[in-house]
Amino acid sequence: MPRLENAIREVCISLQKKRARKYEWDALSEDDLWRELVACILGSRVRYDVAYSAIERMDKASLFSGKPNLTRRTKYEKDVLHALLEPVRSENSDEAHSRYPFPRLRASQICSAAETLYANGGTIRSILKNASDEREARRNLARDVAGLGPKQASLFLRNIGYTAQVAVLDVHVLTYMDWIGLTPSPVKTVRTMHQYEMLEAAFIKHSCSSGFPPDHFDLAVWVVVRVAKKEYALCH
Repeated sequence: MPRLENAIREVCISLQKKRARKYEWDALSEDDLWRELVACILGSRVRYDVAYSAIERMDKASLFSGKPNLTRRTKYEKDVLHALLEPVRSENSDEAHSRYPFPRLRASQICSAAETLYANGGTIRSILKNASDEREARRNLARDVAGLGPKQASLFLRNIGYTAQVAVLDVHVLTYMDWIGLTPSPVKTVRTMHQYEMLEAAFIKHSCSSGFPPDHFDLAVWVVVRVAKKEYALCH
């Protein structure tokens, strides 16, 4: 366990050195916010490289330029689906011919999200500005936006630099919490926002006691535990 903690600490220090280059969400355009939100929808239960490839294809098809045309949802949904159905351009030869999983579900969720966010002149920016804090912003996004649960909404807020006081409780972070005794038993899935906030509070308290902000600490845990699991799998 000391080796694991040391590795997490090293990653955190590396992340802090890059902090000066971190962008602030208020400087991002609405297109940038929409792109990042869609990336979080596409990243749910999908490997990073596969989701990233899908985002690149949507970028290439200009699907993040300007607000989605809600009066032509069918065409926009078809365009999104077409981008998601293209083969994944992975550097791994064994994945070269795979496709993005759940293309029809995600295309539908992305269009529903656009309808919710941009109906009646709304914007992602206005939702974020009107929230009293990061918890309210996350609750609103997880409640109203198709494809976003607490974890993906937290990921969105962290990635755009909205707040450092959230944790992305994915399977690797939950495993870490079990390993160091932050949970009384292993937690495989988080079913409610209340449960998410309870677990997150324990994680944030632990990260602060370690001397690192939660947004860096959970990313470091994700990196280190992911590698540790791969190494363990290779040895057994």
